[in-house]
Amino acid sequence: MVDWYSILVKYGVAIPNEEQVIIHCPFHEDRRESCSINIDKGVWICFAGCGQGGLKYFIKKYTGKSWDELNEDFQVDTYDLEFNWFDDVSEIDDSDVVVAPEVTLDIQDNHWIYRRGFSYESILKWGCKTNKYDDFMIPVEDLNSNIKGWITRRRSAVPKYLFTKGFSKSKVLFGINQLYNTDILYIVEGALDCMWLNQHGYSSVAVLGASISKTQINLLSKLNPSEVVLALDNDEAGARGIKKATFDMKDRFLLSYLTLPDNYKDVQEIYNPQTLRNVMLNKTIF
Repeated sequence: MVDWYSILVKYGVAIPNEEQVIIHCPFHEDRRESCSINIDKGVWICFAGCGQGGLKYFIKKYTGKSWDELNEDFQVDTYDLEFNWFDDVSEIDDSDVVVAPEVTLDIQDNHWIYRRGFSYESILKWGCKTNKYDDFMIPVEDLNSNIKGWITRRRSAVPKYLFTKGFSKSKVLFGINQLYNTDILYIVEGALDCMWLNQHGYSSVAVLGASISKTQINLLSKLNPSEVVLALDNDEAGARGIKKATFDMKDRFLLSYLTLPDNYKDVQEIYNPQTLRNVMLNKTIF
């Protein structure tokens, strides 16, 4: 396994020795950290659009060295071209990794989240909070209800979703501690999608992105569902996620998927309970 931490430090990239870090991007004037580096997988991405790919490509871009020079330094003859992120990390197009706000407040009756159809009982059940900016904060808990991190959903700011520093989305199943049963288990992308289905009586977990990791698949296996229903977003990323999940999961589960109507991006946009029921029952078996 390549010791990417030592290599990056050698080339002058100052980072903490952690699995995933976010730093100021060295390729543009970055007032706020926007470059995410995953040491474990050897990959990086700049959320501002500077690039993404393997860390060898990052070092080439950072140092200006040629591939031959890098191959001599690495003593490995490879050409690590830029590519479109990696296998086990969830969707990253509108999210970031940051330190959670220190102050959490109870959700008030006039909070904007209620206008999206969520009930007071549901918000209380999930232990959600807000902060001084009126953001919606959701704890991510494991099967034993231990908090592993927080998701902050901002009402209008970009990026919309913030995650606590060091939180690995690919290693958890959001909602695993709130399941009604594991007979028919719906897999969604976002925490709000999962909460919405739970509120309407459907057992669901969220993978916090469009890609289901191997760790998440193993967690699903421990739940032993009779059927796994893919209910990912109605967009290109969701379609890719379904295709990949089918390849990775078809030999381990009875697998099906939902086709959302064109006017809905995700299940949380389906406010009418009867419409939601019709969509949830309209499954296609692989």
